[in-house]
Amino acid sequence: MIREAQLLTHVPFPWQRTQWQHLTRLYRNEQLPHAFLVSGNSGLGKSLFVNKFARFMLCKEPLELLACDKCKNCLRFGGAAIHPDILSVQSEEGKRDIVIDQVRSLIEFVAYTSHTGGVKIVIIAGAHHLNLNSANALLKTLEEPTSNRYFFLITDMPGSLPATIRSRCQRLLFAAPSKKSANQWLTKLLPNENTVRVGRLLNAAQYRPLNAMGLAQQDILEEQDQFLEKLCLLSSRGIAPQSVVATAVKIGELSAINYLVKTSSALIKSLITLEQPVGADLNNLHQLFLKQRVPLTLQIFKLLMYYDEALTAYKHMTSSSNPNGQLIVETLIWHWHELT
Repeated sequence: MIREAQLLTHVPFPWQRTQWQHLTRLYRNEQLPHAFLVSGNSGLGKSLFVNKFARFMLCKEPLELLACDKCKNCLRFGGAAIHPDILSVQSEEGKRDIVIDQVRSLIEFVAYTSHTGGVKIVIIAGAHHLNLNSANALLKTLEEPTSNRYFFLITDMPGSLPATIRSRCQRLLFAAPSKKSANQWLTKLLPNENTVRVGRLLNAAQYRPLNAMGLAQQDILEEQDQFLEKLCLLSSRGIAPQSVVATAVKIGELSAINYLVKTSSALIKSLITLEQPVGADLNNLHQLFLKQRVPLTLQIFKLLMYYDEALTAYKHMTSSSNPNGQLIVETLIWHWHELT
């Protein structure tokens, strides 16, 4: 298993190099904005990028684009991303929100003198978990920036942050790499995996390389195959919806909903382009939808509506404190049954 400290040595990843060059140039020219909203899908290494850039900012003898890893400040890190002039903030264990007391501690941290006479850096992971009170408290600090104080708000859901917070930050957006680039990178990092499995891992992770790496450590592909097989049987009327629900409960409602989101998305794409999707079960579903006695445009429209429903359910499952996962899954699977 590749640990975070090992991954950090590979940052910036190939799909991050443009952003890295942009920020390092701004910092060297003393033009770096005081606050960034770092956004993009999960699995792209946003937090690793910010942690590595923080090291660069604190380095006393930086190379052109990287920290030297030899100066006193670099050596303070050791093998971990811990430094007295960096404050990392995230939701506390067992809690959903980043609360106002955490922001008050952040404000105190910013007010204190730097331990090393340089910059101080605040990294807020999962910034969309700031609640109304904590966001308002943070806003006051962002509105009155202090010299040599920098904020990095990392989020997969920038739209969930108040507009007032977003407007005080420069955007730093990350996108998934091309299929070729992702495949080359993951093959290098997972030399023991064969080419076919690497491709399947990336496809399952929607070409988000770090998510694909995480899937490699689990039995996710086998689990997904089992669920898709049941979904295909349901669409061909080979089994009843209750059988698919039982499988969904077994693998976990959130995973099942995620598979429904990805499956409907893949089918929409394949039906629009008329290209066969990757995987036998997905291809069987593709053929089933093509054989329906309704116009293809109507099938695509129905799938689009279903995708929106499944995605909304997924967001509800990940943001609500106590959703009824089984009821949500039962509803989604019954609605899938009605598609064909």
